[in-house]
Amino acid sequence: MAELPVQQHFFVLIKDKLPPSLSLVDEVADLLKISTDSAYRRIRGEKELSFNEIEKLCTHFHCPIDALFNQKVTDQVSFRYNSLNSVTFNFQDYLKSVCASMRSIVVNPEREIIYAAKDIPIFYHFLNDEVAAFKSFVWQKTLIGFPEFENKKFLLSDTPDAILRLGKQSLQDYINIPGAELWNVECFHSLFRQIEFYCEAGLFEKPSEALLIVEKTGELISHLHLQASLGRKFLPGNEPPMDSNYKMYANEVYLSDNTVLGIMGERKIAFLTHCALNFLATENEKFCNTTHDWFQNLIKKSSLISSVGERDRNRFFSQVNTKYEALKENVKHLLRK
Repeated sequence: MAELPVQQHFFVLIKDKLPPSLSLVDEVADLLKISTDSAYRRIRGEKELSFNEIEKLCTHFHCPIDALFNQKVTDQVSFRYNSLNSVTFNFQDYLKSVCASMRSIVVNPEREIIYAAKDIPIFYHFLNDEVAAFKSFVWQKTLIGFPEFENKKFLLSDTPDAILRLGKQSLQDYINIPGAELWNVECFHSLFRQIEFYCEAGLFEKPSEALLIVEKTGELISHLHLQASLGRKFLPGNEPPMDSNYKMYANEVYLSDNTVLGIMGERKIAFLTHCALNFLATENEKFCNTTHDWFQNLIKKSSLISSVGERDRNRFFSQVNTKYEALKENVKHLLRK
């Protein structure tokens, strides 16, 4: 099939980003403040876009400038990036951007997501409010270092409702996207160690809440085990979907880096983590295809532990639960000091 001219291809990419309920020509006309006829002529490539129009379209539709060029012959890749800070892009803004990214994938009928986990995938922390509250605090105080958290201790009741709501919203969309996750037993290490560190450092305002976080972490692990057994992602307390939508793989020799790939028909988007929690996003075709090939190679070297693979699944979660039991005992010991 012959490639579309650059400008027409650019509008195809923009159209792919729109939900089915929106009209490409109306959105372009409204944004550029032109008639629908003028919008049609630009979409068909009959009238060239100006630099100002390109800038408006790229910014509004989050479409990188390299989408205008033949990505197969360039060694440059453009990424969307917004770094966490307490002034212009706080944690709630970050979660809104995560929600927007998941929404852009879930609205596509041909959707899939692959997640190579270094830690527990961010969405799963919102399976219960207590773990979500603790991790949100740790991210802001310890990993990002927001100045307003410098002298604060963790207190469950201090967690803004908006953070829990946005996290659950992103989780809901994530579980509605069929896909695969690649895990290693060490994925649980950071959460376990952070709980222990906060106990050691006296950073729980109420020591009893440390025990509650540990208990809720156990519930999270049990739910992940159940998801793997059924081969379905779902919320606790809800009925699992009828169709299998989830594959969980265990890779014992490689701890990944939280790379995520969203697949929407022929379109792909890759997310890379940067400085703990920030993420970079690109739809560069060459980069995404390379990422997809890397995932396929990693999957071949991993064990499928969802639905089938009961022996490997039980062995995986037995190792996780051994570490979890050690966490429980250590937390109790630390709180007795």
